[in-house]
Amino acid sequence: MQYWHTEQQDGVFVAGYYNPPTNYMIGPGIAELGELIARWREPDVKAVVLTGAVPDRYITHYSVEELVAMDGDREALTRAAHGLIYGYHTLLRSLAWLDKPIVVGMTGDTMGCGLELSLNCDIRVAQRGDYRIGFPEVALGILTGTGSQLLARIVGHGRAMDFLMRSRTVTPEGALELGLVTELAVDARARAIDIAHGLARSAPVSVAGAKRAINRGANLPMEEGLKVEAEEWLKTIVTDEAMARMRDYVAQPFDKRRAWVAAQGVPPKPGDAIGA
Repeated sequence: MQYWHTEQQDGVFVAGYYNPPTNYMIGPGIAELGELIARWREPDVKAVVLTGAVPDRYITHYSVEELVAMDGDREALTRAAHGLIYGYHTLLRSLAWLDKPIVVGMTGDTMGCGLELSLNCDIRVAQRGDYRIGFPEVALGILTGTGSQLLARIVGHGRAMDFLMRSRTVTPEGALELGLVTELAVDARARAIDIAHGLARSAPVSVAGAKRAINRGANLPMEEGLKVEAEEWLKTIVTDEAMARMRDYVAQPFDKRRAWVAAQGVPPKPGDAIGA
């Protein structure tokens, strides 16, 4: 692929976006991402990492140059823009609904398209440094493609309105405070890969069930959301892996069980954990 550098090890598929020097997202990069999402449905992929493949860059935002180049016949522009935005919606929702955990290592500025892409993923690690995270679209006279809906669900109605209408961007620390990212790291790519390997070692039915329960149930009325969660629980309890893991847990002495649970994930690293 031209715009995504990929590697795979022990079930973790790493895709780094590569479009130097700015790492702006462009149409061909979106098309390649669609091909990657299809690849990630294969059973040998246990977890996915999205990151940047240019030093100190992630996905800065969508190429404004490409959007400006669409100008001309306004009727033709309307038709092209219609296909662009709804195709983009379909792509991002297919990412959000993928039954695999997706961890993002935000290794630089993450605005516009880059932030929308990240918010459709599951765990977001931002790199410490002089970077900005946000949505500049309103300042450009346009609007986010999916940002308003995701933003309101994550940070709340009032904060989302302020953030979007004022085209605000924040530091990685500000993004953590708002809940736009889940963790900060000195090396976001490395930390994201660590987390993905921990997820790849987890029970895949449980990981997928957790993702579906939140994505499909959290915005429903409580009773309907509980039904979604119950259906996912029923899928997990009947698996051999669940019984094997629970037997291993109950075989531990009581004073070792907390450590057993912690060992199943990726322990925080000094200087890299939330609040460090």
